[in-house]
Amino acid sequence: MKKSLKTILLSLLIVIMSVTMAAPALAYIPYNTYNYNYYGETVGSPSGYVPEKVYLAEDLGISSIHSPTDIYVSPDEEIYFLDLGGDNARGRMCIFDKDFKLIREFKKLKDIDGSDYYMNNPSGVTVDKDGYIYLCDTDNRALLKLTKDGQIVMKYEQPGDDVFDESYTYQPFKVVIGINGAAYVISKGCLDGILEFDVEGNFVRFFGAPKVQLSVGDYLLMYWRKIFRAFGGSDVDENFVTFVPTEFENVDIDEHGFIFSTVIASESSVDEVSKLNFTGSNVLSPTTKSTKKISDSLSRNYGDLETLGKDNDNNFVDIVVDDDGFFSVLDSKLSKIFEYDAEGNLVFVYGGAGQQAGTMIQGSAMAKLGTKTLITDKIGCSITVYRLSDYGQYLHDAVVLYNKGLYSDAEPLWREVLRYNANSDIAHVGIGKVYYMNGQYKEAMNEFKLANDRENYSRSYELYRKDYIRSNFGLFMTVILILIILIVLWRFFGKKIINSIKGKKEGGVQ
Repeated sequence: MKKSLKTILLSLLIVIMSVTMAAPALAYIPYNTYNYNYYGETVGSPSGYVPEKVYLAEDLGISSIHSPTDIYVSPDEEIYFLDLGGDNARGRMCIFDKDFKLIREFKKLKDIDGSDYYMNNPSGVTVDKDGYIYLCDTDNRALLKLTKDGQIVMKYEQPGDDVFDESYTYQPFKVVIGINGAAYVISKGCLDGILEFDVEGNFVRFFGAPKVQLSVGDYLLMYWRKIFRAFGGSDVDENFVTFVPTEFENVDIDEHGFIFSTVIASESSVDEVSKLNFTGSNVLSPTTKSTKKISDSLSRNYGDLETLGKDNDNNFVDIVVDDDGFFSVLDSKLSKIFEYDAEGNLVFVYGGAGQQAGTMIQGSAMAKLGTKTLITDKIGCSITVYRLSDYGQYLHDAVVLYNKGLYSDAEPLWREVLRYNANSDIAHVGIGKVYYMNGQYKEAMNEFKLANDRENYSRSYELYRKDYIRSNFGLFMTVILILIILIVLWRFFGKKIINSIKGKKEGGVQ
């Protein structure tokens, strides 16, 4: 009996040691986790996402990975992966199931005429609601529409000379498909905006052209150029700086048809993160950012705020929006992911540069698999999976309920968030809204003050003041009535009382 008990205990010890030793690489968070306060200063925060697993080529059932260029998760949770591997390093596409088991690997496709078609630097991939794959074959200068078995059924060729001049080379780079079947394409070097094609592959228009932000000095320079042009003609242009828009870097689309985009950062770039409506206008605004208004320029409210303009300019190579409205941007320079809620408030910062499991040498592409985030490492040649932590899950669930107007249902979740992170501005705002909706304006003021939410604090204060006056109206009127009576009595009897007091004093002196 003793021997069997010993055997059982020994077996349990071996199992525990095996589990402990099997996952040491991702048993901790190898990067700093933080958020920003109202003034843009870093404050410590629990991690919203934690690294779950790093997939290398051997884990994916493929021979090697060479310079990943894109990753995408279809509505049926199949993972599409592009890299520059394959025959003659031209490029290939791999399809995995949600557990990263290889379904199919394409090193070549079938052209429309049935001949072999070899990809050349495929850089963007997406899938429409009917299961058709759209592939940006960049160096072959075509957007391909193909079936799941690799048969090309349509090519979106370069628009005519009336759209681009002869000097421009059409190079589709990233693509999303709109709810009406239109294809929105980023072409390398195109400064006019996103190219929109209809379902037949015909060019429709340029969409959401990027803007530039010019200083007073820039405008003066442009004014002087006009003056010199009047005398010297267009030849003088070579002596002046030309101000051109920046180009788009990546796009994604939500279920309502809004297109989320990023542009390459520069000194004159504006709206580095945008949410474009059907007219191409950015509907994200700094005024909606209730807790972090550090700049009037929207581009200065995204990414790493401390190094921005010092050691780093935002280099957002990818943007992804999930089903709950959260959108994330990937900074390839820092290999960090910045996640925001639907209103543009920073929720989490995670990831980082490094060679430890859970960090990246250079993040290159991003996708969402449910609530998990998939990141490709261009140099490390891997895919890192991050999952929501308990803290992250509470905050996500609370934000979803909050956005639906279910403030009371969200309150216990906000309480859990504050239990993990007492400095969470977004949680204080959430609880403040609960108090506000319940008419507890003084308590709401306290929560909004903790979150530095001045707009909601002012609203609560105004209602608190009105409520206070209304509640104490009887007392105020009683005090006012007593004061009026005292004033009237003083007018009629004040002089007599004073003269009486003086008379008594004079009589006493005699």
